[in-house]
Amino acid sequence: MSVFDDKFKGIHVYSEIGELETVLVHEPGREIDYITPARLDELLFSAILESHDARKEHKEFVAELKKNNVNVVELVDLIVETYDLATKEAKEKLIEEFLEDSAPVLSEEHKKAVRNFLNGIKSTREKIEYMLAGITKYDLKIEADRELIVDPMPNLYFTRDPFASVGNGVTIHYMRYKVRQRETLFSRFIFSNHPKLVKTPWYYDPAEGLSIEGGDVFIYNNDTLVVGVSERTDLKTITLLAKNIKANKDCEFKRIVAINVPKWTNLMHLDTWLTMLDKDKFLYSPIANDVFKFWDYDLVNGGAAPQPVDNGLPLNELLKSIIKKEPVLIPIAGNCASQIEIERETHFDGTNYLAIKPGVVIGYARNEKTNAALEKAGIKVLPFKGNQLSLGMGNARCMSMPLSRKDVKW
Repeated sequence: MSVFDDKFKGIHVYSEIGELETVLVHEPGREIDYITPARLDELLFSAILESHDARKEHKEFVAELKKNNVNVVELVDLIVETYDLATKEAKEKLIEEFLEDSAPVLSEEHKKAVRNFLNGIKSTREKIEYMLAGITKYDLKIEADRELIVDPMPNLYFTRDPFASVGNGVTIHYMRYKVRQRETLFSRFIFSNHPKLVKTPWYYDPAEGLSIEGGDVFIYNNDTLVVGVSERTDLKTITLLAKNIKANKDCEFKRIVAINVPKWTNLMHLDTWLTMLDKDKFLYSPIANDVFKFWDYDLVNGGAAPQPVDNGLPLNELLKSIIKKEPVLIPIAGNCASQIEIERETHFDGTNYLAIKPGVVIGYARNEKTNAALEKAGIKVLPFKGNQLSLGMGNARCMSMPLSRKDVKW
């Protein structure tokens, strides 16, 4: 039985808020058990997760999605299904690219040991789980100076970032840090080999070598793509993306808006500063007010290589130019929040909600002030506990990649 239900026809995401049909997630696996205090910064975590609680929280998140009739696809299941359907050559290529991309860089001796280990595993699921979780000298039964021969990929539960669904295509990303760059190996494998995804247009290829991550990529409507200029995504990357989209006849977007946000390592993407939650309702952190800046790319009249134009608009006017009506701007923690409340709830990704239909969102229960402000503004909030998951610096939007949404009637 396929991970996809019968309704899934391929990538189809033309908004941030259309009713969510199919979404990709990943429950934190053994990879989070290999996070140590000395490597927190390197592995991009603020603290060590309590693994059992983190998995329990993620199960609650998935249960809420399923309760709302969303087809939830687990990343491991998708990789396993793709591997089992792939050719012998594609399977061998995946293993060899994994060995080449591994961190730390493998010696020839260790490369041979890891190759033999993986090829000796009969269960596809077990093989994939080792590739994601990391491989120790004890797994390989060898003597070595370090315990981890292949590092874990502990950020995998943030499925938003390695690629993004954009209209009927995808952008497959070159990620900023080495620890996450390896994740896109599996995105490339899936979109190159799964029968339901292999014909998906690519609007960005990680081989282009300029950093971009999915937390910065938004589809506001059929005409407008919005991309953050952040700690992880550069303006020159968006300029290249605009050129790629302009050149691809499959893509119908008419405009790209680039939004500058604070370059913070703990709030690293646009979706930690500003999100669209309904047709005219946006949640934002006031901390970014002095940093917000907006550039336009005209994909209709901008020539073969559209360039960014500083439009000089304030946030409300910029959003009005996209949605063609006055936006409702909801600040983190509400209109009367103190600076302390704003800073605390911004820190725990208080803007990073996932819309599962217009005006219905899911996110952490811990951001109580923001949840109350959203309810007051007419947004229905489906809260779940995320005290451990939030230590990886992401909320529900970070932990999800929509693969299919129903179209929105504007």
